[in-house]
Amino acid sequence: MASFNEEDLENEDYQDDSKDLYGVRDGILFLIDATPPMFKNDPQNGIPYFLQCIKQYKEILKQKLVWNRQDWMGLILFGTEKYDSDSETKNIFTLKKLNLISKDDLKDIMKIDEGKTWEYYRDNASSTSYPLHDVLWYATRAFSTVHITMPMRRIILFTCQDNPPIIDDNEKHRIRVKATSYSDINVQLSVIGLGENWNHDLFYKDLEMLSGKIEADDYKRTSLKDLVEQVKLPSRNMAKLPWRLGENVTIDVSLRNLSVKTQYLHKENISKQTNIPLTTCTYFKVDKDDIMTEETDDIENKQTSSPVLEMDIRKYQNFGLEKIYFTQAEVKSLSTTREPGIDLICIKHISHNLLYHVETPYFVVPSKSNRKDNKLLFGALLNKCDSKKLMIICAVTIRSYSASSLYTMIPNVNNGGFYLYKMPFRENVRDLSEYFSDFIYNHNEKKPPIEPNGVELLKNIMKKLNIEYNPKLFSNPKLQIQLQIVETLALDLEQFKSLPDDTLPKTEEIHKLIKDLLDEYDKIFNEVTEDNIPKKKRKNVRK
Repeated sequence: MASFNEEDLENEDYQDDSKDLYGVRDGILFLIDATPPMFKNDPQNGIPYFLQCIKQYKEILKQKLVWNRQDWMGLILFGTEKYDSDSETKNIFTLKKLNLISKDDLKDIMKIDEGKTWEYYRDNASSTSYPLHDVLWYATRAFSTVHITMPMRRIILFTCQDNPPIIDDNEKHRIRVKATSYSDINVQLSVIGLGENWNHDLFYKDLEMLSGKIEADDYKRTSLKDLVEQVKLPSRNMAKLPWRLGENVTIDVSLRNLSVKTQYLHKENISKQTNIPLTTCTYFKVDKDDIMTEETDDIENKQTSSPVLEMDIRKYQNFGLEKIYFTQAEVKSLSTTREPGIDLICIKHISHNLLYHVETPYFVVPSKSNRKDNKLLFGALLNKCDSKKLMIICAVTIRSYSASSLYTMIPNVNNGGFYLYKMPFRENVRDLSEYFSDFIYNHNEKKPPIEPNGVELLKNIMKKLNIEYNPKLFSNPKLQIQLQIVETLALDLEQFKSLPDDTLPKTEEIHKLIKDLLDEYDKIFNEVTEDNIPKKKRKNVRK
């Protein structure tokens, strides 16, 4: 048996460390340049660059407080006269230690954003030091102190200076070496350049490519506008599969998701008497209608009240008006028809309708492999399919003990991969022609029951009201309300400010755009409706 010393039992951090050993979280650490140029106003919006970074941190923190409170975030300033008292590294100040997010963090950040606290950091900005190497080392040290599993550890560097000042060639070489070590410890580095004339190719592009071992063809710059979406819903690898093209010819690929379902605050069951959160437990129960044997009422009552083990659960499917029952093990064995992977079936010309997709598509990219021919063969297939406008029909088995499904692979050279759409069966596609055949018109056989002037008028109205739809322009009303609730609780306010719903039509602006066409619309369509609509007979009601 293992023995423990008394010093180990008296250690105060023993229990605290044991709580942090298990769990899966995402960690994000912000590194903000706090030198004097960062406090100048941006000519595009008139807001200092430093405040733009604080606003981004606040927005991401609010989002995470709603949909994932288990993530970790931190904020470090570099290039300041003030530095941490517990560290010998100068000109680096930890504004928010890397830790589990909380509403108190949101309170402190909102004081900087909405008040004049940011002027304190402007007065402490240093014009003689730019410790970029030290802050990169300081950030990795902050992650090394965390003892929980983090599948994504990300460092985001904000700066408005595309060429680091007060740094010689030897210092730049040290910085590149430090960025190269990020790939060994599984830390992703992203650099956000602020300002309209910020040149990414001068210095920071090499840092991002070295930190992630990214090739020049695969490199994509991270923009400030898309930062919230990339951090909130990052593209994740769903699976790593072999793409089997034939005998002894395989390509290692990765499946990435394109969208994630919006997560809201979880509802908690609370006792009405004591306001204490309640825990809910579920178990299987035998239904009286599904009992196969005829037994007495007493035995049936006992069976309805007793829980059922998972091994006793059976699933059935109707075949010829009969229920064929299967156990859980039999269901798993029936679904395993292929090994996990992508099996090539045939290649056809692109002919598909994206409206008939069964589920959200995946995106197929080549996975990181030691084989040099892996990426070359994938790129050759992608370019060949794109040039000849071909699509690939394949059978995909994402995981073991799961059924195989037919998919179409549509090439996309700009993003360097294939879109993977699940092929629908005839039962999944509805034929609406028989329902809407009465409303389909043409100019020869079945002319529309509207005057030509009315058709042209409607076309002009549609042209004036036509907009380019972008989902980013419309916020989720339910999610916005929950964000306001979190902000209200953080500031200890009695009521939250109600924001306007962007999804509702703006009637006043619509009337201004088609003001000159409304009179003509009333003249044409009011006459048509008055003549065609039959008048209802009034019934005499006697008391």
